Amino acid sequence: MATTPEETKRFVRKYGDIVVRVFQVLKEKGITQKMLADSMGKSPSEISKWLGGGHNFTLRSIARLEAELGEDIIYVPKRDSFHVQVGGVVKATAEKTRPVSTRIKFQEASGGKLPPSEQPMAA
Repeated sequence: MATTPEETKRFVRKYGDIVVRVFQVLKEKGITQKMLADSMGKSPSEISKWLGGGHNFTLRSIARLEAELGEDIIYVPKRDSFHVQVGGVVKATAEKTRPVSTRIKFQEASGGKLPPSEQPMAA
């Protein structure tokens, strides 16, 4: 394990997390792998490969699973606010306005200084 690249460790961990989450949702909803395969127009063996490590999930395949199951499989945490800086000038500010939406305010190139109320918080 000491020589395993960090990228590989993360991949294996995240892949396992995705598979476990899919199995949780299937169990909670009383859906079999065959039922999932039928509803997605896939063969049961293909779904078995997906859930057995024989498939490299893409964001599209995960989104399709989420849509079919009506549940999130992965969650990407978001900051309440962040600023994009280019060469010391703030170019954009994104603020979370609702759980599913982000509003982006672009700053003028006139120095890119934000008012004190919009200054980024220290990490």
